[in-house]
Amino acid sequence: MLRYALFLLILCSNQLTAQNSFSINGSFQDFNGIIYLRYDAKVDSCIVSNGRFTYSGNIDQVTPASFFIKDEKQVYYNMFVLEPGELAVKVDTVTRVYDSKPVCSLSTKVTEGGRTNALIDSFIEMLMQNVNSMQGKNDAERKQFYVDKIRGFYDQYPKEMASLILVEQASSGFSQQELVSFYDNLDTNSKDSYYGASLKKTIDKYSKDEIDQFIKEFSQESLNGELVSIRDLRGKYVLVDFWASWCGPCRKENASLLKVYQEFKNNGFEILGVSLDSDRRSWEKAIQADKLDWLNVSDLKGGENEVAKMFGVDAIPDNILIDRDGKIVARRISLEELEHLLSEVL
Repeated sequence: MLRYALFLLILCSNQLTAQNSFSINGSFQDFNGIIYLRYDAKVDSCIVSNGRFTYSGNIDQVTPASFFIKDEKQVYYNMFVLEPGELAVKVDTVTRVYDSKPVCSLSTKVTEGGRTNALIDSFIEMLMQNVNSMQGKNDAERKQFYVDKIRGFYDQYPKEMASLILVEQASSGFSQQELVSFYDNLDTNSKDSYYGASLKKTIDKYSKDEIDQFIKEFSQESLNGELVSIRDLRGKYVLVDFWASWCGPCRKENASLLKVYQEFKNNGFEILGVSLDSDRRSWEKAIQADKLDWLNVSDLKGGENEVAKMFGVDAIPDNILIDRDGKIVARRISLEELEHLLSEVL
């Protein structure tokens, strides 16, 4: 019986190791020599001969990795997703001249193998199919489109590492509540991964960097040309709401936000809408259509709105809640959390 138990233990151990092993079959045309692989805080090397190389190893989790070479020219290189199993990769290098100096750019692309890479590739392919619909859109609209597509991808693949990677890389485009929800939905394995740990750091950073700090002073013009300053609203709880007429999720959220406003506006609550529109007529029509009877301002610079840039707004909807003294209470607060908080303080 003891011998049988030991056999099972050895078998399970071997299976666990096999599950975490990976092998790479690589091509690197027009290069012969040593190529280096960095992953999991390790740096290892292999030989490229006749444009081909192989490498194998073990990893605990899906992790970012990069190939690089040692060259007298400055070298740039990209990261790729390293995961268990057999992977085929293609490495390319292009040398360009910047400021009269040759610069070598090294790119690595996983061409076969790995579910995570396949799912990310399918997401990129879907984006490429929508390129034409992005013609004429400004930067803010393109960012919003990208974040919305990630939301849809996550809804379709909520437990996949590919979803975690896409959310982590575009974390600034999501609300604090969304990021916490994404993270809480992860299993322990994913939370312990590089991407899970990175997402947790981002969540903690959002929570700590701005909370209890006085909001930076700013002012912008309303539709009638009146200059509205955030300082003028001291003595009230104020939600600085970043939105735009072309932002679908913003417009959808406006109806619910209006209910919260009507409930608390007579008790010391105000909303200051900062629009990332560039067209005055579109901005005005959206305000009228959504019946936004709170303060609304914009500099009509679109995604380059000066207040949005001041607060690092990469995608909308986004918001900042400040208290009566002008201190930041929350960033990217959900409407449910906002209503609950206002119920307590007002």
